[in-house]
Amino acid sequence: MLDALGHAAAEFALAPSRDRPMAVVGMAQRAEYLTPLLDTWSQLAALCGDGAVVATAGPPPDGLPAGLGHVRLTDGEDAAREWSVTVLTPRSGTTVVAHDLEAVDGAARSLERGRLFRARWSFRHVDAHSELLRLRHQLGPRLGARHTGGLDEVLSRVVPIPGTATDHRYDAAADALARYLSEERRRADTAQHRLDDLEPGAERDPRSGLRTRAFLDRWLAGSAPGTLPLGLVLLRVHGLGSVTRRHGFRAETSVLRGVARLLEGHTGSAGRPVRVGREEFLLVLPGSDVGSLAVGARRLCESVAGLSAAFPFVPTPCHAVITRTRHRPLPLDAMWAALDGAGAGTGVTLLRG
Repeated sequence: MLDALGHAAAEFALAPSRDRPMAVVGMAQRAEYLTPLLDTWSQLAALCGDGAVVATAGPPPDGLPAGLGHVRLTDGEDAAREWSVTVLTPRSGTTVVAHDLEAVDGAARSLERGRLFRARWSFRHVDAHSELLRLRHQLGPRLGARHTGGLDEVLSRVVPIPGTATDHRYDAAADALARYLSEERRRADTAQHRLDDLEPGAERDPRSGLRTRAFLDRWLAGSAPGTLPLGLVLLRVHGLGSVTRRHGFRAETSVLRGVARLLEGHTGSAGRPVRVGREEFLLVLPGSDVGSLAVGARRLCESVAGLSAAFPFVPTPCHAVITRTRHRPLPLDAMWAALDGAGAGTGVTLLRG
């Protein structure tokens, strides 16, 4: 929905019009999100002259179009959590402003697709004017003299248009279209999930029923570093790999299914449990803090150890390594090394990241 609204704002700016000069300011969070849109921003920069600016945390992407201003944000500031496009001319404007909630819709097909934002949008001139004033103040001296002048020129030539401040018809139309697109996306994801259950393929481990590394790679595709925080729990169930040799194939399958049920009970709607090794399992928990991870991992280890009551000949001690990270790719190598360093012990190890 947010993506569709952003494209709509860009098309608004690119539509033929004599209403000039024009300013367009975009907040893209990270350069990785801006790269696929560089052709569009090149066209916008050509139309706006010094009035086209983008802001991202970290350095700009390679191939930034000539004339397009770039403001480098720091990871800790509020602006780095904003995703927006604002277009203003003397007589028209549109704005889409969204703030990252650092949470995920668990029904979405991928982590990136499921990110949740608190957003507002408007096709009213007065709202676009107010938003550009806010951005002009927020970005301040980092805009540089050239692009500050470009924005100020547009702001100084705004013409008040009677009646437009209370005209919500454009907003109502945009809202209806955006919500329709969002509902269609949810229906498509639900249908695809049902197909996955019927034909699990490479993304589902047939023994445990859990997702696999192939799923993890696809689910995380497109997720940029520095944005959504993920809580990770890497769990090793000691001795699980020798159950078949000692007690038979059916015994191992039963234990695996028992472990899978416990993992699924600890992930909630947004998290995902993944089998990443013969004895290793990964929980990916969007937004979880370290305290919650530690408590959850201890309870999970206790629950897994309790499986020995159902399978008395199969001890199931386990150890977990936890971390909270914004890195992509995930720091699985460091977590695995910490798990190996713990030996055959039980408990929870915190990997600071």
